[in-house]
Amino acid sequence: MSATGKRIGSHRITRKHRGRRLAVLLVGIGVAGLIGRSASARIPGTELGVPDCRVLSTATALEYLTGIACPPEGFADALGYRPVLIETDYGWRYTRPASADGGCSGPLGDTGLFWNFADACRAHDYGYDLVRMGTGDRAEADALLYRDMMESCGTRGTVAIPACKTFAESAHAVLRIGDATGFDPVPMSRT
Repeated sequence: MSATGKRIGSHRITRKHRGRRLAVLLVGIGVAGLIGRSASARIPGTELGVPDCRVLSTATALEYLTGIACPPEGFADALGYRPVLIETDYGWRYTRPASADGGCSGPLGDTGLFWNFADACRAHDYGYDLVRMGTGDRAEADALLYRDMMESCGTRGTVAIPACKTFAESAHAVLRIGDATGFDPVPMSRT
């Protein structure tokens, strides 16, 4: 065997050939990466891990809110915004964007020293808009908000968790009062 080659089985591989093979391999990997990235950028829903919603003739509020069902037909035209699918610490959620006044209402606010309920509140707002359209259920939207708030609290630091859960419980109590008094979002007029 010469100093420039290595014998593998009955084949002699020279340094020159090893360099060519390595170059071809690296170019191939680079091209495959570019093709994969550009293809996923062109086709919505193909990003790694993003769920594909399904167009369902009937769906529950939970299916709409968690991205299982695509927003109902005519939703954007009727309500003036397109729901945004985001990944939260507690799962995928369709939300009303902040640009369409999505967020926590009342004295609580989206974020505070011990909590961050912004995503949970924007999903809840979308849920109430589903109720306004006649395709959602208020109790399901409220239950998911509470669950998401409590999950969000679990991501806070040890000291903040009890305070966060107190704020979540307070918000849940206000929603239960609304349930008890029959308060529902104002339905859209059917013209």
